[in-house]
Formats: sequence, C-alpha cells, structure tokens
Amino acid sequence: MIVIKFGGTSVGDAQRVANAIDIVAERRHLQPIVVVSALSGVTNDLVAASEAARRGELAKVDEIIGRIRQRHEDVAVQLVQQKFDFLDAFMKQLDKQLDQIHTILRGFTLLGEITDRAKDKVSALGEKLSSVLFAYSMKMRALPGEHVDSEDVVITDDRFCEAAPLMDDTREAARRVLLPHIERNLIPVMGGFIGRTRDGATTTLGRGGSDYSAAIVGAAVGAKEIQIWTDVDGMMTCDPRLIPSARVIDRISYVEAAELAWFGAKVLHPKTIAPAVDEGIPVRVLNTHNVASPGTLVTAEGDDRRGGPRAVALKKGITVVHMTSNKMLGAHGFLAKLFAVFEELQISVDLITTSEVSVSVTVDEMHPQLPAKLKDVADVEVHDRQCIVAIVGRHLMDDAQVGARVFSAMQGIPISMFSLGTSGLNLSIVVDEKDADRAVKSIHHALFEVPVAV
Repeated sequence: MIVIKFGGTSVGDAQRVANAIDIVAERRHLQPIVVVSALSGVTNDLVAASEAARRGELAKVDEIIGRIRQRHEDVAVQLVQQKFDFLDAFMKQLDKQLDQIHTILRGFTLLGEITDRAKDKVSALGEKLSSVLFAYSMKMRALPGEHVDSEDVVITDDRFCEAAPLMDDTREAARRVLLPHIERNLIPVMGGFIGRTRDGATTTLGRGGSDYSAAIVGAAVGAKEIQIWTDVDGMMTCDPRLIPSARVIDRISYVEAAELAWFGAKVLHPKTIAPAVDEGIPVRVLNTHNVASPGTLVTAEGDDRRGGPRAVALKKGITVVHMTSNKMLGAHGFLAKLFAVFEELQISVDLITTSEVSVSVTVDEMHPQLPAKLKDVADVEVHDRQCIVAIVGRHLMDDAQVGARVFSAMQGIPISMFSLGTSGLNLSIVVDEKDADRAVKSIHHALFEVPVAV
C-alpha cells in the first residue's frame, strides 16, 4: 500500500483533478489510498465566510457560499461530462454539505462569536467536498474510487483547530475502515486536514494538516511509501522563486527535512514528518505539473554522503530580543529567571546565543508584555523585521570550510546573531529584512554554485 496526497494547487481546477486521477491510475497496482486537500483557496473562503457571519454580514456569507458552490459545480460538470448519474449524485452531496454549513454560519450571526469547535466544522468543508468530487470523478473514468469520511479514520484529541492524532485509535479505525476497501481492490479517497474526537466532534489538524493526514494514515496502515504531490519538483537547495538556479535534492534525511521545514521551506510542514519517522516510512515529494521529475525522497538516513550543506532556507518575520545584565556574571539560575518569563507568556524561542553578560533570542511572535516583564531582570532591546537564514545539512561542524564560505559570502551584510548547534544540522544567521534576499543569494552561490577547491 502507498498513500498519495494531492495539495490544493494539484486539484485547483478540472484539468488538474484529471491529471491527479491519471497519477492514481498509473499507481493502481500499488494499492493506493488517496488524500486530497480542498480546492485551492476554498479553505480561505470558508474562514472569510465565518468572519462575515460573526459580523452579521449575511449577504457576504451568501456570496461566498455561492462562489464555493459554483466552483465545485463547474469542476464537476467539466469532469463528468455526460455522466448525468454521477453528476446528480455529486450535486446532492454538494447541496447537503453547503446547506449544513450555511445553517452553522447563520448561528454565528445570532451568537456574534465563533467557537473553535464550530470553526473546525466549517473549515473542514473544503476537504469534504474535494474528496467527494475526486471519488466521483474517478468512477467516471472507470477507476474504483470510494469516498471514505476522514472522520471515520483519523481520531484526535479535542484541541480544536490544532488537533493531534490518537494513533492507537486511528490505527484501529484505519484498519477497520480502509483495509476492507483495499482487499476489494477499491481505492479509498479521503479529505486531508480533518479528524474527529472520540465523542464525534469534527476537528482539524492545523497548518499543513493535509500532509499531516497523509502521514497519519500511512503510519496507521503501515504504508510502503507516502507520496506528497504538490506544485514543485521536490525539496530544493533554495526557494526557486528567489534562486532560479536552485537544484532539486534527490534524497534527504528526516532530520534535515524537518529542520528545513521549520526554518521556512514550505514544501513540508515539520509535523508531517513525525508519523512517518515513527514508523520508518519514506516520504516522497513530487510535482503534479512535472510527473517525469523523480522528486525528493525523505528517509530516516538520507543519502550516503558523509555530510555537508544541503539547502538554504529563509524564515522571515522574526524578532530579536537582546537581554543584557551584569547580574549574569558568575550568577546561578539567571537564565532560568529569564526564560521563566518566556514560559509565562508562552513565547517559543528559535535561536539562542549567550555571552558572559547577555542573552539574545529570536521569536516568531513578539508579546507586547515581554519587555516590561523582563525589565527587573535585564536591560532589553527589541529588533523586529529580522530574518533567519538557515544553512541545513548534516555534520556541518566537521567541515571548517562551510563556515568560512558562509562568512566570506556575507561580506558587507551586517549579522545580528549567529548560531551553530552541536548537532551540526543547522548553521543560522540573523540579518535585517532588507538584507535577507541578498544574503540568501550570496550564500547559495558560495555553497552550491561555486566549485569547492580540493
């Protein structure tokens, strides 16, 4: 068995859905389970409809729901053509789901607020519709697609909007629901992003939820491979929009992929890696618009290279917090006092550098109370509009030339922080936002475009 996941851009219109179905057909002998995202942009529309309902803008709600309805109808009509029985069945499903969501949205208007539980119910609609549409379209093309409700498979805790799977329950459900379809040579089709609690409430898995769903399902059924089909050729040495000469990484380790994802690479979300890591299942990233590309294979061990840099990632929107105090000198427990404040405010830290009298950290989101909370412990300077440029690879500390080439490439670009962990996975520098693109281009050129002298 394999799990095939298609992202929103891979099912954005009728032609792309048709292309995705061709990909499934070519892999039918591998006993695929299909996981699909919502049609591109639909989840954003549902969030907008929820906010409009909360504000009492019912005309806006009707407009958005009408747009969602029309978009799915247009795709269905193009895909099923003269197969009126399939079209009629899909339209009934579409009307049923949209009417239910419309009722919930009107409830938002009456209450003037949205609970996370209700928000998940609405946000899940996009994947429910796309998976039903995909399954019906497969049948029209004589493929035995069988829609499976994701809520019958992925069982989660009750942290609405950011639910985590209960893997023992999910394994039991997946084997009970999915394996009988596989045994009858059917191809299960599920929506990503969606789960349910033990008591039946709809949940969503948060950012990157559809990839996460694919990994959860793959782990639950013991899949041979998880394929993530997206709109790029795989994981690359840098964002190709910034570096057109960036190259596809043919094979990469789990830890390198997770590090890249955390520091800005958008192809995979870090959570996506975890279920596959736990079960030793390889994840392959492929391009629906370039099927011939071999993509990137993510495995526990990566490739056979000893180490070295694999890619450069850029994480924008960072804030640097510098904390200085003479009380640190030779003091015990001083860092504990500093980070107790971060814990109190629930602020996550990415990078940390220290000296005898100062500590500097980077945070994704600055809490307005942080400077005031820290003032009794240290003098604080806050610098926003910063970026982390992360050079990711294995055993970076073993090659002194990596650091030398990076610093040589950074000549003329001010650096506010520098960090290289003992794991040797990530050499990170922090620069001002205005210098970020120049820094990335210069570093990528030095590490991946200039031949290394032997």
